[in-house]
Amino acid sequence: MLIGIDPGKDKCGIAVVDSDLNIIFKEVIATNQLLSKLKVLKDKYQAKEVVLGDGTKSQEVESDLHQLFKKVNVVNEAYSTLEARKYYWKDNPPKGWRRLIPTSMQTPLEPVDDYVAVILIFRYLENNP
Repeated sequence: MLIGIDPGKDKCGIAVVDSDLNIIFKEVIATNQLLSKLKVLKDKYQAKEVVLGDGTKSQEVESDLHQLFKKVNVVNEAYSTLEARKYYWKDNPPKGWRRLIPTSMQTPLEPVDDYVAVILIFRYLENNP
């Protein structure tokens, strides 16, 4: 099991992916709840490793993660939000009049930080098979 984190100033995306690349859990939470949520997920899924995006607040979060996990893997998160939007629209296709507007011109109806966390895990696994 790998836990992915997209750290941010006010909110963070968290995801858990198993060894078969199934998304077990994903959620957007307030940044001040990150460590308590990670403790719960670490125990529940027996995760020993975490993947962290290198964007906003990553250095602050990384130092805290070393206290919880044996291994902290930092991943480049360039363009991950744009990629996450594509996955969001695939999972949540527009309805009604929104179907007429290309999704590339729309803003998702909710934060996509949890999708970013999944993408970060996949990027890490792609480079570290």
